[in-house]
Amino acid sequence: MPNDVLRRKMAHLFALLDVDDDGTVDKMDYTASADRLVTAFGFAPGSAESRRVRERYAKLWDEVTLPMDADGDERVDVAEFAAGFDTFVTARGEGYREHIAPVADAFYDLMDTDGDGRITRTEYLRMAGSAFRMTETDGQAAFDHLDLDSNGWLSREELHLANEQYFRSPDEHSPGNWLFGPLPASL
Repeated sequence: MPNDVLRRKMAHLFALLDVDDDGTVDKMDYTASADRLVTAFGFAPGSAESRRVRERYAKLWDEVTLPMDADGDERVDVAEFAAGFDTFVTARGEGYREHIAPVADAFYDLMDTDGDGRITRTEYLRMAGSAFRMTETDGQAAFDHLDLDSNGWLSREELHLANEQYFRSPDEHSPGNWLFGPLPASL
């Protein structure tokens, strides 16, 4: 059973993924997030980059989120979402590597627009605003927490560490808790 910090993180991510703000997440929400992301980075809908991100989102929906749907309506509410992430990712040894890491890699490759192996603040802010509807202020604060060595860019390793901490760490002070901006103080 996830602790309060993990429940808050899942509720926060759920709110960011619920694109149409209807209180549930469905495949359309995942498709819309993927499309906003590739559009923000200037890739055409049929491009290889677009297909890759959409495929990773679809796989995440099919293999992780859809199985969370306890009532079979192909929509996941926040309670199902939190319980499902606990089952598929948080409590499971290889859950992060199997389900979240491939999506994080697709994001990283897309964000790294100049191919230098580094995610700059500008690249991160573009992703945070488009895919996760984060404000610039929240994105700036998140980047500052995630840039562990304060070198002004995020490495793939920093991004994976942040993602794994977000989905698995019960520690209130993990830098990865900032991956999607500041957490709400309570549920």
